[in-house]
Amino acid sequence: MIEEAFKTFGKHSFQHAIFYSNQDCLRFELSEGAEFDSRISMFQTALTRTTDVLNTVFEKSDKVSICFAFAGDSFIENLSQFKEIKSLGFIIPKKRYVHSEWDEEEWHRNYIFFTIDKSELHKLLFGCLANELGISPSFWFSMYVFDVKLGVLAHPYDDRGMDLVGPNKFILRRIYKHYNSWLLNYDLPVMRQWFGAL
Repeated sequence: MIEEAFKTFGKHSFQHAIFYSNQDCLRFELSEGAEFDSRISMFQTALTRTTDVLNTVFEKSDKVSICFAFAGDSFIENLSQFKEIKSLGFIIPKKRYVHSEWDEEEWHRNYIFFTIDKSELHKLLFGCLANELGISPSFWFSMYVFDVKLGVLAHPYDDRGMDLVGPNKFILRRIYKHYNSWLLNYDLPVMRQWFGAL
């Protein structure tokens, strides 16, 4: 599963700021459009936008694959984060694939890959988007949501934004057109070069 994911999306797509290490990808602004300047409204806006986009992307997928990536010399160092994930009502499946390595910045980087029913995704999105806003339960692991056969990977990095990458340019272009008002203005000129005028 890990080799297939790295081959389909590139290993760089499971790192940080993947918009800047890919071509033909999208970057969304999530919480900045909140109607009220409060953590709750920012969280609600981010969760709604992320859910809407991913429901459209994975509309025909009954299951999605997840990758958690995090630093540390052992899983025990991150025990508190696994407890947070459990507090979300989510149990990491027993069938999972683990990979550890030293990254380019000489940090020990760990990966856990597994597949879930799409109906479980909302729990993980809650925890991922809540972290920077101080809302609990939440976790700081980097999270990637993908479907190898579909050829699309999403990286909601926190309440501020989400990147969407992959070889399926048809779906990416469709999302680009449909959700253009949520695209990050700062990177819009680059996205226009890839996908055309809106």
